[in-house]
Formats: sequence, structure tokens, C-alpha cells
Amino acid sequence: MTASAPGISGREDPRLDAAQRRLRESGSEADALEAIREIVTNLLGCEEIGLFTVDQGRSGLYWSFGIDAERHGTLDAFEESGLQRVLRGELYVVQTVCERQGNHAKPPIRVFVPIRASGRTVAVLVMLKLLPQKLDFDESDLKLVNLLSDEAGRALFGGGSKADA
Repeated sequence: MTASAPGISGREDPRLDAAQRRLRESGSEADALEAIREIVTNLLGCEEIGLFTVDQGRSGLYWSFGIDAERHGTLDAFEESGLQRVLRGELYVVQTVCERQGNHAKPPIRVFVPIRASGRTVAVLVMLKLLPQKLDFDESDLKLVNLLSDEAGRALFGGGSKADA
């Protein structure tokens, strides 16, 4: 499943305003990474996060929370078709097949978010596992992820977001 969200408006979801404010107020790289962690864990309900820098087709794990760095040191460990899309700037969301799943367990989800700065994808935020109490990844979550795509690049790597234009 591939997804994209329409324009972002905090009037529809107060989480958007809170997330945007938190990212814009981050004063350092460490604070911006903490803001991303807070948004992804608290607002999106994901417990495994990795931020991968991309440079001329190569990637490296830049920062993670809950991801096995040995297993996921680069983006090469993930689906190539999805990665090609996200490197072109498209959000990619897929439910994956789980090796050992209970009868009533939901399939895991993977979300690949292009992090943009100055109009190009400079990193990829990967979310691997939703919290057990999170039932699904819905349209309001997609809007929040699109906000992250635009604002996290500005907060971490400089370069204006769409909102700065």
C-alpha cells in the first residue's frame, strides 16, 4: 500500500500544530532528534525508528530509537521498490508479512518517510513497528508523517521547508 496525504492543516488535527511547533522550536540537532522521537512514539505510536542519511544513492544509519543497528545499518536491508519511491520524495507505507504471528496479531507496518531539505531528499525516516495498542496507521497519521517529511529536514539539515516559502 502506498500513501500520500493532502495539504496539512492543524485545524483538522491539533497534533499537527503541536508537532510543527515542537520541530520549529528545536534549537539543536539533539533537540530536533528528540522532537522526532517524541512525535513518532507519542503521536504516531511507533516504537522502532531509524533515520538514514542518503548521499548519491548510499545510505547510513544516522540515528535510531529501538532499531537493531547491526541488522539495519543501511537502507539496503529494506524493500528496494519502496526505497526507490521514497528516494524520489514519495511517502511509502506497507504492511509486511510477519514470520511468526499469533492468530489475532496484526501485520507489522513499515513507513518510509522522505526527509527533505532545500527541495531534495536528504534522509529517510523509517518506522518499523507500531505499539501494540495502536490499531492502524490512518489518514491523520499520514498528514502528520507528511509534516515530518517537510519540517524534520529543516530542523536537522537546514534548508527551508515548504512552510518557510
